[in-house]
Formats: sequence, C-alpha cells, structure tokens
Amino acid sequence: LDIGHWILDIGYCILDIPYFCRMKQVFLLVFALLPMLTDAQPSYTPIRQALNTGQWEFRQAGKPDWKPVKVPVSVHTALLQNGMIEDPFWRDNEEKLQWIEKEDWEFQTTFDVSPETLAKKHVELIFKGLDTYAQVYLNDSLILEADNMFRTWRVEAKRWLKPGGNTLHIYFESPLKKTDDAWKNLGYELPGGQRVMTRKAQFHYGWDWGPRFVGAGILQKPQLEAWDDMVFENVYITTQFVEPEKARMVARFRYRSDLKFPVVVQFKEGKRKAVEDRVIWPGTHTDSVTYDVENPKLWWCAGMGEPNLYDFTLEIKKGNQLIERQDVRMGIRKIELVTEKDEKGETFFFRLNGKPVFAKGANYIPQDIFQDRVDPVRTKRLLDDVVAGNMNMLRVWGGGIYEDETFYQLCDARGILVWQDFMYACALYPGSGRFLKTAALEALEQIERLRQHPSIALWCGNNENDEAWHNWGWQMQFTEAQRTQLWREYKLLYSDILRTYVQNNADGVPYWESSPRYGRGNPKSLTEGDSHYWGVWHDEEPFEVLNKKVPRFMSEYGFQSFPEWRTIQSFTEPEDRKLDSKVMLLHQKHPRGNALIAEYMKRDFRNPKNFEDFVYVSQLLQAEGMRTGFEAQRRNKPYCMGTLYWQLNDVWPVASWSSIDNHGRWKALHYYTREAFSPVAVLPYLDGDKLKVYGVNDLADSLKVTLHLHAYTFEGGNVIDFNLPDLQLDTDSSKLLWEGTLKSLLNGKKAENCVIELQLTDPTESIVYSTRNYFAVPSKKMNLPNPGLRITAV
Repeated sequence: LDIGHWILDIGYCILDIPYFCRMKQVFLLVFALLPMLTDAQPSYTPIRQALNTGQWEFRQAGKPDWKPVKVPVSVHTALLQNGMIEDPFWRDNEEKLQWIEKEDWEFQTTFDVSPETLAKKHVELIFKGLDTYAQVYLNDSLILEADNMFRTWRVEAKRWLKPGGNTLHIYFESPLKKTDDAWKNLGYELPGGQRVMTRKAQFHYGWDWGPRFVGAGILQKPQLEAWDDMVFENVYITTQFVEPEKARMVARFRYRSDLKFPVVVQFKEGKRKAVEDRVIWPGTHTDSVTYDVENPKLWWCAGMGEPNLYDFTLEIKKGNQLIERQDVRMGIRKIELVTEKDEKGETFFFRLNGKPVFAKGANYIPQDIFQDRVDPVRTKRLLDDVVAGNMNMLRVWGGGIYEDETFYQLCDARGILVWQDFMYACALYPGSGRFLKTAALEALEQIERLRQHPSIALWCGNNENDEAWHNWGWQMQFTEAQRTQLWREYKLLYSDILRTYVQNNADGVPYWESSPRYGRGNPKSLTEGDSHYWGVWHDEEPFEVLNKKVPRFMSEYGFQSFPEWRTIQSFTEPEDRKLDSKVMLLHQKHPRGNALIAEYMKRDFRNPKNFEDFVYVSQLLQAEGMRTGFEAQRRNKPYCMGTLYWQLNDVWPVASWSSIDNHGRWKALHYYTREAFSPVAVLPYLDGDKLKVYGVNDLADSLKVTLHLHAYTFEGGNVIDFNLPDLQLDTDSSKLLWEGTLKSLLNGKKAENCVIELQLTDPTESIVYSTRNYFAVPSKKMNLPNPGLRITAV
C-alpha cells in the first residue's frame, strides 16, 4: 500500500465536500491501519531478550513427578521452594542434605518464539550460569553440552525452533559422578581434592567458613538473540591518552557478519558524537572509532575524589537503518601496580591517575552459598556498608565466583577498586589440554566482560596455590618426575595462559601471578609483593606481633568471631545455644576455631559468664585485635600501602573471620573498621614504655591540624589535658605527631585506671577529623568501677 499517495489524494480532494464524504470511511481506515503498517516495517537491529518462558519445572532424575520452580534457581532452593527439604541453614540440616550432590537433576520449560524473531537470519540461544555439567535439549534435540559454570554458551538454534511452543530441557549430572573416573585415572591425588576437576565455584565443596552444598542449577535466565546483517560480539571503550583539556577515547567493537556492506559508525556521548564511514566484512572482525572528551573528569576511588562515569553509545547504521547499538558506561582512569626495587626490597602499591593509593578494605566472598538468592538490593546494601566502613578496595577471592554486572557497576559508582582473582584457590589443577582450553576460554570471556569497569584494578592468577606448593608440604606426596610435571603445568596456566590473556585483553590492568607472592616464614614476605600473614590465628601469635610484621601490602589476615546473637537465634533452638553443641560446632568450620577464640580471649578479657556473653566478647576480641593490624599498617605508609583483611562477609550463618554476618548485621569489627580506616586518623602506639601518636592523612590535600590529648580516670577525674596546635599533615602521609612516656603522660596514675582520649581537629576545632579512646592495658586488667546501673525494662 502506498500510504503517502493515499493521504496526498485525500488532501487534494478535501475541498470537494461530496467527494470527501464519500472518502470518509477510507480516511478513517487509513489512520486505523497506520500503527499496524508501521509495526509491520522490518526491524534491522538484533533482538535481545530473556526467553519468554512459561512455568519452569524440575525433578530428581528418574523420579516421575515434576515440581514448579522459579528461575534463577539451584537444586537446593528448588527443593526448598517445594517444601521437599527444610532450610539448609537450620540447625544440622547440612548433614542431612548431602545426598543431593550424588543425584542428577532435570529442569524443563516451554517458550514461544515470535514470527518476527524466526524471520531473522540467525537465532541464538544464550546460556549463562549453567552449574555445571548440563545437557541442553531443544524440542528433544541435544543442542549443547556445557561443562564450565563460568562460561557463556551460545547455540545457533534456528533450525530447531518452531513457531509457537518450544520445549527446553536441561539435564544436570552430579559433578561427583561426572568426574569420578577422571579423578581416579589421574594416577595421583591433586591437592584440593576432586573439586579441582570441575570448573565450578570451589567453595561449594566446603571451606573453613562455609558449608558443603555441591548442587546444580540455572543461575541466570536463558537469553535469545536474533539478527540479520551483523551483530556485536564485544564492545569496549579504552582511553588512548588523557590531558587536562582532552581525553581521546577509542571504541573497539568485534562483530560477526555474513555480508560485506558500507556503514556509518556513530560514537556518541550526550549530544556530541563522532561519525566515521566503515565497511563491514563477512566473518568475525574488529574495528574501532575515536572520540575526544573535552575537559575530562577522571574516575577516582573512594577518598581520593569522585568516581566520575561517562555514558557512551556506539551505533552502526546501514543507510538510514540502525542495525546495531551498544550503550557503555565507563570511567576515565589509569591504574598501575608499582613494583620497583628499593633499599628494603620491592614496592607493591597501586597508582591511580598518577597518585599512590593506600588500599583499605577486605576480602570478599560470595554473599550466599546459593547464588540465585542474591539480588541487586542485597548487593547494594553490602557495598554501601563497604563505603560506610571507609574502604576503597575489595579483593574478590579466587574460591568463589566472578560476580555479576550489578556488583561491578555498583563498585564503579561507589569508587571501590576491585582486586579480581581468577577462580582458582588452595589447590593444584589438572594440566590436560581439555582443562587448559576451557580455562583459557573462561579467562578470555571474563576479562572481556569486566575490562570496561574502571573499578577493576588487578587480575590475580590464584589464591595461595604458589605458597601452598612451596610451604604446605604438598610436594612430599609426589615423585620428582611428578613434581616437575605439576610445576610445569602450574606455570603454563598462571605464568603463560592467564598472564598473556590479561596483557593482551585487559586494557592495561596489571596481572599478579599468585597471592601471596611468598608465604609467611620467608623473610621476603615482608619486603616484597603482597602478604598473607596468619601467624596471628593459625600460629597463635599475639596480636601485638602485627606491629612488627608489617609487609609492603597485606592482602590477607584475620581473626574469627561469632555472628550477632539474633543471627544465631535464626538457625538454632534454645538447647543448641552452647559453644560445644552439635549445631554450633557444625556452624564453626575451622577445626580449632572455638579453642583459638577461647585462648586469645583468655589473654585479653575476663571469662564470659555464659554463651551469649562469649559471643559478644568474641566480637570485641576480633575488633580490638584487628585494629592493631590496621593501625600498624597505616602508620607504616608508604612502606606498607595496603590492608585487606579476611573477610568482609559470610555465605551462611557461621563463626568466621567476617565483619558483617550473613544476615547483613555489622559485627564490632566493622564499626572499628570505619574508625580505623578514616581518611584522616589519629593512631596511638605503645612502644615499650613510650606512647607514640601518629597522624595519617589519605586525602589529596595537606592539612593543618591540632592534636588534643586528654587523660582521665574511669571515675571521671582529669589526669592531663593539653593541645598541640599548628601541626602539618602532608597529603598521603603518616607522621609522628607526639611521643612521651606513658608514666609521665598519666602523672603517676596507673594505666589500668585510666583512658586516654586523642583527637585531631582543624585549627578552629570546628572539624573533628578523628577521635580515639585508647586503653594502654588489656580489658581484663582494667579496674572498671561499678557504675550502679540497673535495667528496669526492655
């Protein structure tokens, strides 16, 4: 129909009233048809959408009955949704649910495909988060066999699809049964156990803070992508150079096409854009276009400036038709890992936009053992708590998962730097060609997925695998020939494959082979690289050791405590609430955990009267001890340039090293972290009989400050009160502000009877930068008077 000529003819005839009346019905018909005819125009852009599925169902393989579930889903949550198991976190249910890991599981659904979609030349189904050994059937045809939880799987599915209803059936094999033969045929046992055979979240197999729930599931909704002339495979924007007046951005795009044809590429930011002519070629190719940002605003981490982000759009047009489009949010920044020889060893620190960063933060583990239960609201809350704790970096630990886009987008927006491990931890992994191939494809996909995020500061090959090989006695179980082979395979994966992929694809983000570089006991662990110092806790060394064991960058150290009492109540009956009950022992995964907490508590605190008091004091013990480390490392900048404690969060309710429990409740440690990580901090240190008071300034500007020292007795009597005005705290510095003997400061009063209040303010005392109440003796030695308080109502 030539609608234009119809309307034109009606316009010419409108003055002919009788003719117009005769044409009234035609006129109304045209306008009624306009929306329909417009909709019928072909769409040239790819169709991208979640599968329009009906109800999902699942069952244990071999069982007759299907049960409804909601996707995303894991086997355990599917069973829980249907009332087929009790809450896995409740009491000792973990023990009762181990049968699940030995079974196979099936999921199925139906979905519709529109005629418009089927009319496209290419129709692909995209699967992310298939955990893990999955056989995927479309209308009874096997279209995919997946074997890596961390990869995306694409299937050209048009030949199997039909108009109307389609059936999707996913069969998951037990990871244990699937890998049993390969594990037995290795000829030796790799450290880490059978988990190393499967590219699946390693913490699912249990850890010293987490339960064992080895399941399966569909952790993201399947997607559909349909296209005609071309489709983007990957788009990312990199910074070619940055000057105060201009930053040159390069949009690189990899595409697939069946045809050769000319296009116009538009690279847009707001109302400004760059336009360039290009030719699309058949096959898979990469091209680029440049654009200059005027007066660029750089992306900074928390405490150093604003995390400025830009919204860019890349469009491809064929004639007047838009055939592909991608929106990209990014920040303009340069990140470096500085490792330079000096007189004490070798530096290890991050430099952002030319300025050194003192990293303050924690190690992050997955938020739940069942990842399908983690939603954006929960992630936002946790990352808001990170910012509230005055942190600027998280280490995404290598025994968990590569997090979803929401996590990294929130880190971008909040200025949280991310140390990103590849997903290998505390183990040796197979060196077969099949394993290395999937490892390489996994790495490339994750690097390309995350390289657009300004928060990504480092890619690290693994967690503790190098240290364990050299220090944990692993080598003793192997012959010399086996040791040579295993180390060669180790270096092939971490020194060659992963390093090369990062260097070639991560847009300048540095690579670190293994964390830590040296194990504790090696003197170099304190003078080079990053350090995991576990002399405190594992070796039962006192917290005060942390004042001396100061590395260049502390990437792991910690101490346990129990979760909040309300959290304990959520998974226990009253009779379970005892330190040595079966249920509480099941929710304490370290074999010596309770004994170590009790031993350290005995050193510094009076004996708690009951279990609830023990739980409370365990948190104070953890917080006080960890503050010793925080302050020692901050005092020693720039020799030490980072402190990342173990660990931020929990995957279930448990006694652990976390500062925030599984219910999102802050432990005492997180409150202490907020104070100890303050951008400007006053830090006391008792060195023998001398009290030294340091000021630390992480801000971009130098400060004039006044130091206030006030000592008083627990009864409120004044001991001493004086100020030191006009002190200079340079930018990014630590400085000794005052020192003197404790005896002279307290005017002969006993330390066990006094508290010392320290405060840093601006010269007018209108801004309080930092306050610290300091006790010079452990809690159990304090002579605290009875305040005479009574609780009359709760």
